[in-house]
Amino acid sequence: MKNLIFIIIFLACFQPALSQDCSSSGCHDDVVEKKYLHVPVEEGDCTACHTQTGKKHPKGRGKEFELAEENIQDLCSACHDVSKDNEKLHNPVASGECMSCHDPHQSKFSNLLRGNNTAEVCNKCHETGKENNKFVHGPVAVGACNVCHSGHDNSNGSLLFTKDVNSTCYECHESKSEEISSYIFKHEPVEESCSNCHSPHSSNTKYQLKDAPPALCFTCHDSISAELEKSLHVHKAVEIDNTCLNCHSPHGSSIEKNLRSTSFELCLGCHNKPKKNNKGGLTNMQKLLEEQPDWHGPIKDKNCTGCHQPHSSDLFRLLKYNYPKSFYSEFEIDKYDLCNQCHFATNIVNKESPLLTNFRDGNKNLHFLHVNKKKGRTCRACHETHASIKPFHIREEVPFGKWMLPVNFSPNETGGSCAPGCHVEKTYSRDKVE
Repeated sequence: MKNLIFIIIFLACFQPALSQDCSSSGCHDDVVEKKYLHVPVEEGDCTACHTQTGKKHPKGRGKEFELAEENIQDLCSACHDVSKDNEKLHNPVASGECMSCHDPHQSKFSNLLRGNNTAEVCNKCHETGKENNKFVHGPVAVGACNVCHSGHDNSNGSLLFTKDVNSTCYECHESKSEEISSYIFKHEPVEESCSNCHSPHSSNTKYQLKDAPPALCFTCHDSISAELEKSLHVHKAVEIDNTCLNCHSPHGSSIEKNLRSTSFELCLGCHNKPKKNNKGGLTNMQKLLEEQPDWHGPIKDKNCTGCHQPHSSDLFRLLKYNYPKSFYSEFEIDKYDLCNQCHFATNIVNKESPLLTNFRDGNKNLHFLHVNKKKGRTCRACHETHASIKPFHIREEVPFGKWMLPVNFSPNETGGSCAPGCHVEKTYSRDKVE
């Protein structure tokens, strides 16, 4: 009983002294004024970081304590998991300058930062990332550098929290990650790094692109840039609105060439109304195909690029190969390179052709008769290039200056007849015997 009374008296007398620490003793109370306290400070455990040298305190001259470790980094890493052996250390960490970013006692801000936000600390050494640019990445705009970057160490050169740029981006842009994963064909720069095209901090171009299309696209696709520069005719789709992105998806697609839809659908998406240009204009191709059921082979295959270049060409109508653009033309075989990609050239070079064409009078090749001469009729004089109502793409009428010249072709079982505006009615028969 006497022992119990002694313990109670002892605690009553000495409890205030035991509960006192550096900040509650009236000396260092200024280190506990702010919202966020370092854990040892909050717990009153100053000796976690400071060691008394043996001199009498507080009557000494202010040098009665020293840090528990000579090196700041060693001291901090005793509690905080920052490896000195990691090759990718933030410079202040590597040089033991933890306190250039953190206050050792207290701060108004989390992580004991010495600024209003992460960016304010980072910007003491690094550029803001904004640089007065028009479009700023969300984390940069609110000063949250630590959304993407570690302030201490990591396994990559940019101190990203994840293994690479893309995995960092996808931590926020989840829907974009899912979209890209679903594509069969992925744009190569996207697979390498989002930062190939996007600035991670800010830019003067929407979506933080490093440059606006097509200039951005041409940094890789320089051969197309050179082609456009030297070509006589450039596809308007490359120059207007979203330029390259009118037809191509920037990240990927389930269609080759990263097209936004099939080439046929893309083409008709624009060529669904008459187009005016300085050469007169283009027809409403969608309407023409709807109204004329006999489609040319490439159209049946829905392959506009079988005949046309998608970007540019030195040939009219962006054609891939030579094709006469006039009603009349002196015959040269090279002028019909486009047609000869699919059709036998012998159709127009052999005077007699018993098997290769049905357009013959007996064995007389009527293609040769029309085309192969000084004032030859070109393919367009009789044939539609895209579609027709009549078989074999025979025209009902053909532009001849201001006159729509009628063709008046009528087929029968062994041949047929025509009575166009260029000659009187003539008939032909494959069964004719000469």
